Amino acid sequence: MRSAPEQAPSWKQRQRAEREALILQHAQELLVEKGYHRTSLDEIAARVGVSKGTIYLHFTSKDALVEALLAQQINLFLVAVQQIADEPVSVRARLERILVWTYRQLREKRGQFLLEIASRFGLTHQILEQRADLRLRAEQALNRLAALLDEGKRDGEIANDVPTTILVATLQSLLAPERYLQLLAAGQVTPEALAAYVVRLLVGKGSASAATDG
Repeated sequence: MRSAPEQAPSWKQRQRAEREALILQHAQELLVEKGYHRTSLDEIAARVGVSKGTIYLHFTSKDALVEALLAQQINLFLVAVQQIADEPVSVRARLERILVWTYRQLREKRGQFLLEIASRFGLTHQILEQRADLRLRAEQALNRLAALLDEGKRDGEIANDVPTTILVATLQSLLAPERYLQLLAAGQVTPEALAAYVVRLLVGKGSASAATDG
């Protein structure tokens, strides 16, 4: 039995989605410029060009707005992991590219702000608990990383003497430590160089740098 085709969103739904995206965009800009405590919903509404009541139609509070921004960034990261992990290059190259994507995001003020907020309020775990769709995608991304590392072991790119679960946990911890953020923000290292160093720490020196692979 064929399933019924999905209905295209109505004009009203598209308008609502576009307004919500605009609110998130301007809220993010203000939060980066002024910080969490100095940014008000009144200012966000004025920047967007809508009433404060319109903001409340989409987000119940400033905290809800920040959570939506974090959820948006988490989703972008998880999509990037899935896409990069399927690229037709070496395992080492794919690991580096995942890290480069992450470190480029962190180097931007937006990424720095979101990481700071997530760390300060412990929101990342909370968001994943509340959002089943993101939680499922996070599990899929971790499974894809594990499969990628197992592929590296089979191909001889990664040593077999460390369990994959430990490698995945180590990779997670190396994605966004605060000190790396400081190095990136100060321009002491590029995202590309940092990713290459981190992969070397994770899986060993290897052969040629993945930056030239593919």
